[in-house]
Amino acid sequence: MKNILNRFLLPVLVLIFVFSLVAPNSAEATITGNNSAGTANVMGYWKYSTPDTTILPEGEDEAYYKFTINVGERVYVRSSYDQQYTGMSIEVYNSQNFDSGTTVINPSSLTPFIFANSGDVASTSETYYVKVSRGTYTGNMYFTVSIEDRIKSGNGKFDFTGTATNPGNGSFNLAGVDSSVITLDLTNNTTVPKYAIVKSIKTASTQTPNQGNVTHKLMSNENNVWNTATVTSATSGSYNISLQNQMRVAKKWSFKYNAKASAKSTMTKVSANISYEYDVTDQF
Repeated sequence: MKNILNRFLLPVLVLIFVFSLVAPNSAEATITGNNSAGTANVMGYWKYSTPDTTILPEGEDEAYYKFTINVGERVYVRSSYDQQYTGMSIEVYNSQNFDSGTTVINPSSLTPFIFANSGDVASTSETYYVKVSRGTYTGNMYFTVSIEDRIKSGNGKFDFTGTATNPGNGSFNLAGVDSSVITLDLTNNTTVPKYAIVKSIKTASTQTPNQGNVTHKLMSNENNVWNTATVTSATSGSYNISLQNQMRVAKKWSFKYNAKASAKSTMTKVSANISYEYDVTDQF
Protein backbone atom coordinates (compact mmCIF):
# COMPACT_ATOMS: atom_id res chain seq x y z
CA MET A 1 0.00 0.00 0.00
CA LYS A 2 2.83 2.41 0.89
CA ASN A 3 4.45 1.86 -2.53
CA ILE A 4 1.14 2.47 -4.28
CA LEU A 5 0.64 5.75 -2.40
CA ASN A 6 4.15 6.89 -3.22
CA ARG A 7 3.63 6.02 -6.85
CA PHE A 8 0.41 8.05 -7.30
CA LEU A 9 0.44 10.68 -4.53
CA LEU A 10 3.95 12.03 -5.06
CA PRO A 11 3.37 13.20 -8.69
CA VAL A 12 0.15 14.92 -7.60
CA LEU A 13 1.96 16.79 -4.82
CA VAL A 14 4.70 17.85 -7.25
CA LEU A 15 2.10 19.20 -9.70
CA ILE A 16 0.37 21.17 -6.93
CA PHE A 17 3.69 22.67 -5.85
CA VAL A 18 4.62 23.70 -9.42
CA PHE A 19 1.18 25.19 -10.05
CA SER A 20 1.45 27.25 -6.87
CA LEU A 21 4.64 28.81 -8.22
CA VAL A 22 3.27 29.81 -11.61
CA ALA A 23 -0.42 30.55 -10.94
CA PRO A 24 -1.15 34.16 -9.99
CA ASN A 25 -2.70 34.87 -6.62
CA SER A 26 -6.12 36.35 -7.41
CA ALA A 27 -5.76 38.92 -4.62
CA GLU A 28 -2.42 40.11 -6.03
CA ALA A 29 -3.55 40.06 -9.67
CA THR A 30 -6.54 42.38 -9.18
CA ILE A 31 -6.97 46.01 -8.16
CA THR A 32 -10.01 47.36 -6.33
CA GLY A 33 -10.86 49.97 -3.71
CA ASN A 34 -8.91 52.70 -5.54
CA ASN A 35 -11.94 55.00 -5.77
CA SER A 36 -10.29 58.33 -4.95
CA ALA A 37 -7.01 60.15 -5.59
CA GLY A 38 -6.08 59.41 -1.97
CA THR A 39 -6.46 55.66 -2.49
CA ALA A 40 -5.00 55.63 -6.01
CA ASN A 41 -3.29 52.43 -7.07
CA VAL A 42 0.46 53.13 -7.09
CA MET A 43 1.93 52.02 -10.42
CA GLY A 44 5.43 53.42 -9.74
CA TYR A 45 7.72 54.39 -12.59
CA TRP A 46 5.67 53.88 -15.75
CA LYS A 47 8.14 51.57 -17.52
CA TYR A 48 7.86 49.02 -14.73
CA SER A 49 4.11 49.23 -14.17
CA THR A 50 1.99 46.08 -14.41
CA PRO A 51 -1.46 46.13 -16.08
CA ASP A 52 -3.34 44.04 -13.52
CA THR A 53 -7.11 43.69 -13.73
CA THR A 54 -9.17 46.36 -11.99
CA ILE A 55 -12.55 45.49 -10.50
CA LEU A 56 -14.83 48.53 -10.26
CA PRO A 57 -17.79 47.31 -8.20
CA GLU A 58 -21.34 48.33 -8.88
CA GLY A 59 -22.01 51.57 -7.04
CA GLU A 60 -18.46 52.88 -7.43
CA ASP A 61 -18.01 55.40 -10.25
CA GLU A 62 -14.25 55.93 -10.53
CA ALA A 63 -10.90 54.15 -10.29
CA TYR A 64 -7.64 56.06 -9.69
CA TYR A 65 -3.98 55.31 -10.35
CA LYS A 66 -0.74 57.26 -10.09
CA PHE A 67 2.64 56.87 -11.73
CA THR A 68 5.91 58.74 -12.21
CA ILE A 69 7.54 59.85 -15.44
CA ASN A 70 10.98 61.33 -16.20
CA VAL A 71 11.91 64.50 -18.05
CA GLY A 72 11.50 64.22 -21.81
CA GLU A 73 9.31 61.11 -21.71
CA ARG A 74 5.89 61.13 -23.38
CA VAL A 75 3.40 58.38 -22.72
CA TYR A 76 -0.24 57.54 -23.16
CA VAL A 77 -2.42 55.62 -20.73
CA ARG A 78 -4.94 53.14 -22.07
CA SER A 79 -7.76 51.20 -20.53
CA SER A 80 -9.23 48.06 -22.01
CA TYR A 81 -12.87 48.39 -22.99
CA ASP A 82 -15.98 46.26 -23.29
CA GLN A 83 -18.78 47.17 -25.69
CA GLN A 84 -21.19 47.25 -22.74
CA TYR A 85 -19.25 50.07 -21.05
CA THR A 86 -21.02 52.96 -22.80
CA GLY A 87 -19.63 56.35 -21.79
CA MET A 88 -16.54 54.96 -20.07
CA SER A 89 -13.77 57.59 -19.98
CA ILE A 90 -10.12 57.98 -18.98
CA GLU A 91 -8.25 61.07 -17.76
CA VAL A 92 -4.52 61.72 -17.24
CA TYR A 93 -3.45 64.81 -15.30
CA ASN A 94 -0.97 66.57 -13.05
CA SER A 95 -0.70 70.20 -11.96
CA GLN A 96 0.24 71.41 -15.47
CA ASN A 97 -1.28 68.95 -17.92
CA PHE A 98 -4.65 67.36 -18.53
CA ASP A 99 -6.04 65.09 -21.22
CA SER A 100 -9.10 62.88 -21.44
CA GLY A 101 -10.47 60.33 -23.86
CA THR A 102 -13.70 58.51 -24.58
CA THR A 103 -13.09 57.46 -28.19
CA VAL A 104 -12.99 53.68 -28.53
CA ILE A 105 -9.98 52.53 -30.55
CA ASN A 106 -10.32 49.32 -32.60
CA PRO A 107 -13.95 48.83 -31.44
CA SER A 108 -14.53 45.75 -33.61
CA SER A 109 -11.31 43.99 -32.58
CA LEU A 110 -10.67 41.61 -29.69
CA THR A 111 -8.76 44.34 -27.82
CA PRO A 112 -10.65 47.66 -27.97
CA PHE A 113 -9.40 50.44 -25.69
CA ILE A 114 -9.73 54.10 -24.74
CA PHE A 115 -6.73 56.33 -24.05
CA ALA A 116 -5.43 59.72 -22.90
CA ASN A 117 -2.00 61.35 -23.28
CA SER A 118 0.36 62.81 -20.72
CA GLY A 119 1.84 66.17 -21.59
CA ASP A 120 5.54 66.93 -21.97
CA VAL A 121 7.59 66.80 -18.75
CA ALA A 122 9.37 70.14 -18.71
CA SER A 123 11.97 70.15 -15.94
CA THR A 124 11.81 67.38 -13.35
CA SER A 125 10.30 63.94 -13.01
CA GLU A 126 6.63 64.22 -12.11
CA THR A 127 3.73 62.27 -10.69
CA TYR A 128 0.65 61.84 -12.86
CA TYR A 129 -2.81 60.65 -11.88
CA VAL A 130 -5.18 58.55 -13.96
CA LYS A 131 -8.94 58.46 -13.45
CA VAL A 132 -11.18 55.93 -15.17
CA SER A 133 -14.91 56.71 -14.96
CA ARG A 134 -17.59 54.09 -15.53
CA GLY A 135 -20.06 55.97 -17.72
CA THR A 136 -23.62 54.58 -17.74
CA TYR A 137 -22.91 50.88 -17.16
CA THR A 138 -24.31 49.78 -13.78
CA GLY A 139 -22.75 46.39 -13.02
CA ASN A 140 -19.29 45.34 -11.89
CA MET A 141 -16.64 46.45 -14.40
CA TYR A 142 -13.42 44.64 -15.25
CA PHE A 143 -10.58 46.32 -17.14
CA THR A 144 -6.83 46.78 -17.24
CA VAL A 145 -4.92 50.07 -17.26
CA SER A 146 -1.50 50.20 -18.91
CA ILE A 147 1.03 52.91 -19.74
CA GLU A 148 2.71 52.95 -23.15
CA ASP A 149 5.47 54.96 -24.81
CA ARG A 150 3.97 57.41 -27.30
CA ILE A 151 7.14 58.06 -29.28
CA LYS A 152 8.51 55.52 -31.78
CA SER A 153 11.24 55.62 -34.42
CA GLY A 154 11.31 54.35 -37.98
CA ASN A 155 13.10 54.75 -41.27
CA GLY A 156 12.50 54.36 -44.96
CA LYS A 157 14.18 54.55 -48.34
CA PHE A 158 12.26 56.55 -50.94
CA ASP A 159 13.05 57.00 -54.65
CA PHE A 160 12.92 60.28 -56.55
CA THR A 161 11.27 60.36 -59.98
CA GLY A 162 13.29 61.22 -63.07
CA THR A 163 16.88 62.14 -63.91
CA ALA A 164 18.74 65.25 -62.72
CA THR A 165 20.80 66.74 -65.54
CA ASN A 166 23.76 69.11 -65.14
CA PRO A 167 24.93 71.05 -68.22
CA GLY A 168 28.50 71.28 -66.90
CA ASN A 169 30.49 74.23 -65.61
CA GLY A 170 31.69 75.45 -68.99
CA SER A 171 32.29 78.99 -67.69
CA PHE A 172 34.37 77.67 -64.77
CA ASN A 173 32.21 79.42 -62.21
CA LEU A 174 33.83 78.98 -58.78
CA ALA A 175 30.36 78.38 -57.29
CA GLY A 176 29.68 75.55 -59.77
CA VAL A 177 26.46 74.93 -61.67
CA ASP A 178 23.20 73.44 -60.39
CA SER A 179 21.42 70.62 -62.16
CA SER A 180 17.77 70.36 -63.06
CA VAL A 181 15.38 69.51 -60.21
CA ILE A 182 13.68 66.17 -59.58
CA THR A 183 11.00 65.47 -56.98
CA LEU A 184 9.74 62.95 -54.47
CA ASP A 185 6.14 63.28 -53.25
CA LEU A 186 5.50 61.64 -49.87
CA THR A 187 2.32 63.54 -49.02
CA ASN A 188 0.11 60.49 -49.56
CA ASN A 189 2.63 57.73 -48.95
CA THR A 190 0.86 55.18 -46.75
CA THR A 191 4.13 53.78 -45.35
CA VAL A 192 4.93 57.09 -43.63
CA PRO A 193 3.34 57.41 -40.16
CA LYS A 194 1.03 60.39 -39.73
CA TYR A 195 2.92 63.54 -38.61
CA ALA A 196 6.29 61.74 -38.62
CA ILE A 197 9.20 64.16 -38.08
CA VAL A 198 12.62 63.84 -39.72
CA LYS A 199 15.44 62.79 -37.37
CA SER A 200 18.06 62.57 -40.11
CA ILE A 201 18.13 62.35 -43.89
CA LYS A 202 20.65 61.27 -46.51
CA THR A 203 20.52 61.15 -50.31
CA ALA A 204 22.16 58.59 -52.55
CA SER A 205 22.48 58.46 -56.33
CA THR A 206 24.40 57.27 -59.37
CA GLN A 207 26.26 59.96 -61.35
CA THR A 208 27.29 59.49 -64.98
CA PRO A 209 30.13 60.18 -65.49
CA ASN A 210 31.35 60.10 -61.91
CA GLN A 211 32.91 63.48 -61.05
CA GLY A 212 34.58 65.19 -58.13
CA ASN A 213 33.48 68.46 -56.47
CA VAL A 214 29.82 67.49 -56.47
CA THR A 215 27.34 68.61 -53.80
CA HIS A 216 23.80 67.33 -53.16
CA LYS A 217 20.96 69.75 -52.34
CA LEU A 218 17.55 68.99 -50.87
CA MET A 219 14.39 71.01 -50.24
CA SER A 220 11.02 70.34 -48.61
CA ASN A 221 7.93 72.27 -49.65
CA GLU A 222 7.27 72.75 -45.94
CA ASN A 223 9.65 75.73 -45.92
CA ASN A 224 10.99 75.88 -49.53
CA VAL A 225 14.59 76.26 -48.31
CA TRP A 226 17.43 74.46 -50.09
CA ASN A 227 19.60 72.44 -47.71
CA THR A 228 23.15 71.80 -48.88
CA ALA A 229 24.68 68.49 -47.84
CA THR A 230 27.32 68.92 -45.13
CA VAL A 231 29.02 65.59 -45.90
CA THR A 232 28.92 64.82 -49.57
CA SER A 233 30.38 62.95 -52.52
CA ALA A 234 29.31 62.41 -56.11
CA THR A 235 26.94 59.66 -54.98
CA SER A 236 25.78 60.62 -51.47
CA GLY A 237 24.93 63.51 -49.16
CA SER A 238 24.13 64.01 -45.46
CA TYR A 239 22.21 67.04 -44.21
CA ASN A 240 22.12 69.09 -41.05
CA ILE A 241 18.43 68.29 -40.48
CA SER A 242 17.25 66.92 -37.13
CA LEU A 243 14.22 66.79 -34.86
CA GLN A 244 14.88 70.40 -33.89
CA ASN A 245 13.87 71.48 -37.40
CA GLN A 246 10.44 69.86 -36.97
CA MET A 247 10.25 68.92 -40.67
CA ARG A 248 7.52 66.45 -41.53
CA VAL A 249 8.36 63.47 -43.67
CA ALA A 250 5.08 63.48 -45.60
CA LYS A 251 5.93 66.45 -47.80
CA LYS A 252 7.05 67.04 -51.38
CA TRP A 253 10.86 66.88 -51.57
CA SER A 254 13.03 68.35 -54.33
CA PHE A 255 16.60 67.37 -55.23
CA LYS A 256 19.37 68.85 -57.33
CA TYR A 257 23.13 68.66 -57.36
CA ASN A 258 25.90 71.18 -57.93
CA ALA A 259 28.94 70.30 -60.05
CA LYS A 260 32.15 72.21 -60.72
CA ALA A 261 33.39 69.99 -63.55
CA SER A 262 33.11 71.42 -67.07
CA ALA A 263 31.66 68.22 -68.55
CA LYS A 264 27.92 67.67 -68.40
CA SER A 265 26.55 64.80 -66.27
CA THR A 266 23.39 63.16 -65.01
CA MET A 267 22.18 61.63 -61.75
CA THR A 268 19.85 58.67 -61.69
CA LYS A 269 18.57 56.29 -59.02
CA VAL A 270 18.35 59.20 -56.58
CA SER A 271 16.89 58.15 -53.22
CA ALA A 272 16.33 59.63 -49.78
CA ASN A 273 17.06 57.57 -46.68
CA ILE A 274 14.98 59.12 -43.91
CA SER A 275 15.10 58.30 -40.22
CA TYR A 276 12.03 59.65 -38.43
CA GLU A 277 10.14 59.85 -35.15
CA TYR A 278 6.36 59.68 -34.71
CA ASP A 279 3.67 59.71 -32.06
CA VAL A 280 1.80 56.40 -31.79
CA THR A 281 -1.40 58.13 -30.73
CA ASP A 282 -1.47 60.17 -33.95
CA GLN A 283 -2.02 56.89 -35.79
CA PHE A 284 -5.23 55.95 -33.92
